[in-house]
Amino acid sequence: MTLTVLSLTLLTGCSVIQGFLGDGGIEAVAQADQLLVDGDIQGSIDAYGAALAENPENVDAAIGVAYGAWLEGDYARVDSVLAGAEPFAPERVGELQLRRSMALIASGSVDEGLELAQSSGQPAGAVMAAEYLLADGEREEAMPLLESASSAGGGVGAAASGYLELLKDEDPSVQGLAENYALWAIGERGVAVASVEDVVLSMPDEGDRKAEELLLWAGRAASEREILVASNLLEAVTFPPPGQAWRVRATRAILDCAEGAEDEYAACREGFAELDGLAPADGLIHARATAASLIEDSAVAVEILGPHKSVPGAMVAHQAGESAAAQTLAPAGMVSDFLAKR
Repeated sequence: MTLTVLSLTLLTGCSVIQGFLGDGGIEAVAQADQLLVDGDIQGSIDAYGAALAENPENVDAAIGVAYGAWLEGDYARVDSVLAGAEPFAPERVGELQLRRSMALIASGSVDEGLELAQSSGQPAGAVMAAEYLLADGEREEAMPLLESASSAGGGVGAAASGYLELLKDEDPSVQGLAENYALWAIGERGVAVASVEDVVLSMPDEGDRKAEELLLWAGRAASEREILVASNLLEAVTFPPPGQAWRVRATRAILDCAEGAEDEYAACREGFAELDGLAPADGLIHARATAASLIEDSAVAVEILGPHKSVPGAMVAHQAGESAAAQTLAPAGMVSDFLAKR
């Protein structure tokens, strides 16, 4: 990703960084953080770089510089900058190693990255390593890593517990679903949805679990343009979970939009028109954004997004080349500020 270079001097009118040299760069990093919050991504990256140049021991400045390198796809620099920061913050080595592991994996050094993720001692590193093991069908090897991370708070602990729930289920088809979730998580989304159909269809019919999985994976398959898989999963939903009937119709509308060129998007338009007032506002906004991302005609994509402000909608419009619509759809905040500068 190539970013437009903006000088910190031009942003501030003078070298504000020089006024903060006595505090180890804390205020300089705080200013860079604010530039990032304000949507001035390149300005913040320049500020992090200036802060690190003057304060090589400031770990937060190094993380900011690494973030800029990540956006540029320079994963080797991400690794070297973060590795260079480790001696200055022994208490944060695990955090830095986890970030380095992500850069190594992104660069293609998967084995090295996973080894570093595990040695970092971070619960997120354990889950990451477990996901790659699950994706390779190594369930027994993944279990201890997930057990070790399941007591962590927040999303990491919840993710580990979710995998364990699947793996410990009595039904083999439910156990197998853990591998599809892991494939999706590590970015192998096409593989995940291409192989999930038989797994979900073979799940037991008792309760709402199967219907929930059918709906989830039908939507994911649609987003990956696996139209046949999505249609088959959707047709298998005999009784939607309580309050979820709208998701069946929304997923069908998404599929109609993905195939919309065949009927000039008539079914696509009709499907979303019928959902107005029937689906939850937030859910419908996200369904519209997913559908719009699959529409080849950018004007129709903007039409399907409608006037509803949302970050997903704004980014879909931006990626479709409809910059004016993207700015109109973006809620006030970082994304709006970012789009205004494009």
